[in-house]
Amino acid sequence: MSETDEALSAFDDEVFEKPAVGDVVSALRQLEAAPERAVSATVVYGLSDLSTSEQRTVKHEWARLGSAAKRRILRSLIEASEAMFELNYREMAMLGLDDEDGLARAAAIELLWTDETVETLRRLMALAAEDPDLSVRATALKELGRFVLLGEYGDIPAEAAEQAQGLALRLHTDPREPLETRRRALEALSNSSHPEVERLIREAYADGNHDLKISALFAMGRTCSKVWRDILIEELDSHDNELVFEALTACGQIQLEDSARRVGELATSEDREIQLAAIWALGEIGGNHAFEILTSLEEITEEEEAAAVIDEALDAAGFSRSFAALGLDFDEA
Repeated sequence: MSETDEALSAFDDEVFEKPAVGDVVSALRQLEAAPERAVSATVVYGLSDLSTSEQRTVKHEWARLGSAAKRRILRSLIEASEAMFELNYREMAMLGLDDEDGLARAAAIELLWTDETVETLRRLMALAAEDPDLSVRATALKELGRFVLLGEYGDIPAEAAEQAQGLALRLHTDPREPLETRRRALEALSNSSHPEVERLIREAYADGNHDLKISALFAMGRTCSKVWRDILIEELDSHDNELVFEALTACGQIQLEDSARRVGELATSEDREIQLAAIWALGEIGGNHAFEILTSLEEITEEEEAAAVIDEALDAAGFSRSFAALGLDFDEA
């Protein structure tokens, strides 16, 4: 059980009351004095849904904390928000975006993972384009990709979506930008139906740079287009496990049934990451063949983590199989 899990379990849901801001301040001061101590439930729960007056108080205490303590708190809040969706740390994330420490800013960006407001999009665009820390820019571009996808679904204003796409396109095609920025910009842009996406992915794949090739494979999956079939099936036989991992992920996202046999073979790989990626890809690919492979794996797998992933993948594959039996196909590529 992680430190954050322990904090979350410290309160009984039936009797839980949000800690008073004074108690939160005391807990933060304890972390200031001993940054290595566990982030308490008082902090995890108390920093959610801050009122205006609480924000002022917390902001004052936050400024006194060292970078190490801030990072640990923000990472704990990220874990907590993933475990309990009702927790709301938007105010803390916005506070973290202005921190002088780059790792704290990057963590604050991740803490906004459920935020779909245009205000947050604007902040992410500014960080992606201008932050002096390369890791912050990369993290901002990763989250920017989420907003690009929201734009495809019409969940944010069209003008804002176009601006996000435009920034990603500019950063990727600017040769003066660091490779890390260009990579993450391509990954973000691949969530869109922009007419330049296919060409840019092909250029990145053929560039010769290993990291750019990895991003190209990632981007192929995000397009959800079977135009990448031949490339992905070829990469499943690569001797480079990083490329195999991305190809597996993309095959799942594209629901590439032609890859099911080879993906099934990789589901018995001795490399744990490859094995689990292949199992999950089978669940996403769906169809009778993938379902049969997963069923066979379920019978022979004894390792607990792999068995749990197989169960989840079977649920997903079974769902896809049901639609296949009805003759329904949602692939528009």
